[in-house]
Amino acid sequence: MKNILKFIINDKGNDLKWLADGTKLKTTKGADFWRIMADDSYFIEMSVKSSQQEGTVSRNGNVTTVYYPKLKTDAGRIIDTSLTFTITEREDRLVFENKIENRDTTRINELEYPYIDLNKLCGERNEDVLYRPNGLGERIVNPWDVLESAHTEYMSSDYKEIKSTLVYPRPATMAWLGIESGDKFLYIGKHDERSRACCLLNAIQPREDTEKRLISSICQYPFVRQGETLSCAPVVVAFGEGNWKNGSDIYGAYARSTFYHPVEPKPWVHKMTGWQRIILRHQFGDIFWKYEDLPRIYLEGKQYGINTLLVFGWWKGRFDNGYPHYEVDEELGGAEGLRKAIAEVQRLGGYVILYNNGILIDKKSDFYREHHEDVARIDIDGNEYEDHYKFEDNGTVLRNYGYKSFVDACQATDGWLDILKQNGELKISFGPNAIFYDQIGGRSKLCFNPNHKHGYRPDDEMVYRRQNLRELRAICKGDIAIGTECINDAAAGEVDYIHGCDSGAYYRNKKNAPTKNIFPQMFRRTFPEIIMTNRFIHDCRTGFRDDLNNAFIHGFLYDVAIYRCRKSTMAALPEYAEHIAKITKLKEQYKEFFYEGGRYVCDTTLDVPEGVRYCEYLLGKKRMFALWNASKHSLSFELFGKTFNMDVDGIDCIVR
Repeated sequence: MKNILKFIINDKGNDLKWLADGTKLKTTKGADFWRIMADDSYFIEMSVKSSQQEGTVSRNGNVTTVYYPKLKTDAGRIIDTSLTFTITEREDRLVFENKIENRDTTRINELEYPYIDLNKLCGERNEDVLYRPNGLGERIVNPWDVLESAHTEYMSSDYKEIKSTLVYPRPATMAWLGIESGDKFLYIGKHDERSRACCLLNAIQPREDTEKRLISSICQYPFVRQGETLSCAPVVVAFGEGNWKNGSDIYGAYARSTFYHPVEPKPWVHKMTGWQRIILRHQFGDIFWKYEDLPRIYLEGKQYGINTLLVFGWWKGRFDNGYPHYEVDEELGGAEGLRKAIAEVQRLGGYVILYNNGILIDKKSDFYREHHEDVARIDIDGNEYEDHYKFEDNGTVLRNYGYKSFVDACQATDGWLDILKQNGELKISFGPNAIFYDQIGGRSKLCFNPNHKHGYRPDDEMVYRRQNLRELRAICKGDIAIGTECINDAAAGEVDYIHGCDSGAYYRNKKNAPTKNIFPQMFRRTFPEIIMTNRFIHDCRTGFRDDLNNAFIHGFLYDVAIYRCRKSTMAALPEYAEHIAKITKLKEQYKEFFYEGGRYVCDTTLDVPEGVRYCEYLLGKKRMFALWNASKHSLSFELFGKTFNMDVDGIDCIVR
């Protein structure tokens, strides 16, 4: 793709206009092209804007350098910090780099550069489409109007701009976004080998303004202290003919050339169809199942095509209690009972995954009392991040007042890695097929404890998460696999499988309405080799088949968690179980595409009736299309010479 986005900057570096030959692209009058937030510990969000600065601009070939010797805040305060920004023009992109030299006692917390503030792109505003990696992907038609829903009504300064933000690495799963306008696509991506935390920003004008604006930027978190010189990761911008796939190609190619080198999953993982998620002893103490029940539960799932058990609450302390301490439960059958049950499931042809939380520390645990000062994440105010779980049975105290309190462990600490390894060795001693290290892919929080390995860079924990996952995988010898929860590009390549907990991995929201704007194609096409599950289908609520069919066409494994893993199995919901059986049977028929090397692609546009959704898989020279009739009525149509008669909720496949 040839980049057609250009810019004109004045000699003081406080006015930049975006241009694109042959288009109607227009910069907002008086717009900034970068912004900073500074903090002196009392005024903790001092705005610094490019439009209010005085710098110098120089050009050398295709490189433009803008230098600001000092900065001025909105309030007129002078900060003794210098900035050097460079913009490199290449045939296919613009590369925005930066250097911050801070001599002031004020800390430089945030950098938004480039800050692209447009009044118009190429096409009609109501037809423009914003693509963001909210979960597996989000497609927002007419963001100029739709983003008004991000108004906070009270908490933010919405009278300045109405901002919609996505934190990476979660809920944003990748560090890029883009806008489709007419036949052009605008790509904005942070190209960062360390996958540091950032925020994908889109904004529009305040309600009171009549002039339309659409702002796009990536906010980085350098937290540059006095005496430090620091550069944030470069941001790449490209604008040219094409669509969202341009962005997928640019970002995917960069990731594969740097931080993303996916492991080859253990062979048996490719054979997983999904799992039954089972809690043996629940948070509030009830025993739902014992170890000896696992083979029977497995056989029940096997008849519907589900060949794996993901076992929670198998330890004495009960589920979501005592982390990171795990001790086999004698009441459930003891150590030998657990080994025997796992071995029997495996003899019957199934697989068993044992649970281990990868982040949470129970505040009542000995580990918390002895080590929390060393390993817990702390926030910008110096407090530990806390989480409070409210799982209950049928009472009201736990429901309304909560039960367990946890803090988060920082992955950039040796003490936490050591306990994860010890816990992994314990699980391995029982002979499972895999360990599930919950939550390591998610829980995106900046850690401000400078004694951790990330030092004074609170955004720089992900690189240590990746290292930890590699070390944990190394202790899993032979065919033992590891997985984690929460999908993102940085963690997904280090594990054999991922438990989906993100928009797009589910179709209907908590109110049982189709989730607006989901576009799983965005992540799936960029990183098609990732093995992941669906999520949040717990019963036969209205439309449950929509969620299962959405998972089918996108190639997700099935997370079967009946009544959220209470004392029930698949047999309790025959309609659900029978639809799972139908899907797994069809996937087995086309297993070479779903399980044995088929690559998720988005190459072909099919002429199918409205309401038919489909995904495309490529294997060698063969293409397979997975189809789902998501309409409210039966449909009959022809495709590649074959007649399809699809009932409501019907699914099918075709190979060409």
